[in-house]
Amino acid sequence: MFKLYDDELCGESYKVRLMLGLLGVEYERVRVELYPSKQNGTRRFLAMNPLGTLPVLDADGALLHGAHAILMYLARRHTGATTEPGEEQTHWLPLDDPLQFAQVQTWLDFAAQLSGIVFTLRAQVLHGTPPHDQCHPLEARKKAQQLLRILDETCWFNEAAGTPFVCASVSPTIADIACFVPVALLDEAEIESIDYPALSRWIARIKRLPGFTTMAGVYAAA
Repeated sequence: MFKLYDDELCGESYKVRLMLGLLGVEYERVRVELYPSKQNGTRRFLAMNPLGTLPVLDADGALLHGAHAILMYLARRHTGATTEPGEEQTHWLPLDDPLQFAQVQTWLDFAAQLSGIVFTLRAQVLHGTPPHDQCHPLEARKKAQQLLRILDETCWFNEAAGTPFVCASVSPTIADIACFVPVALLDEAEIESIDYPALSRWIARIKRLPGFTTMAGVYAAA
C-alpha cells in the first residue's frame, strides 16, 4: 500500500490525494504539519526529501516527491480509470498520442506557475508568511489574473468544441488535476474568481468526477 506524507492544507499535497481518490487507490496518510510546526524541516523528513517539500509518496519503498512527478507516476502505473460501467475509460496520461502528451507537459508547466503564485499568496493570507521579492502581493495577483484569463479562454474554446478539458480532450488528464487545485483555492489566496465563467463550469466538471476528494475549503459539487 502507498504511504503519502502530506499536510491537509497543502495545495500540492491535495493534488496527489485528489488523484489517488479519482483512481480509487487505497493509501495510508502520514501527516507532516507545515504550519506552524514546520515538521518538513526536521532531520527525519529531510532524510526522505532533502528539498523539504510536500508531498512525498512512498511507493513500495521508492520515495517520490514533487506533486506533478507523482501524478505522472500514478497515471502511468494505474492506467485506465474510474468511470461508471458503460462509460468511456479515462486516460490520465495519453502516452499513445505524442501531441496530447506534449500538451499535458505544457499545462503541467502552466499549473506550476499558477500554483507557485496562488499557494504563496494563500500562505501569506492563512499563515501570515512574509512576502518576498519574487511574490509581491500586488504584482503576484496581476500575474495570476493573466494566467487565469488564459486558462478561462482555453476552457471556453475547448468546451465549445466538445472537448471540455484543458488539453482539448474528452476526458480529464493529470493536467486538469494540476490546474484544478490552485484555481479551487483562489478565494483563500484573496484572488477574485468571478470573472472567469468558463473556469467555474470546468471546476464543476472536475468535482463531478467519480472519486472526487475534498479538502478544507474545497467542496464537492452540489
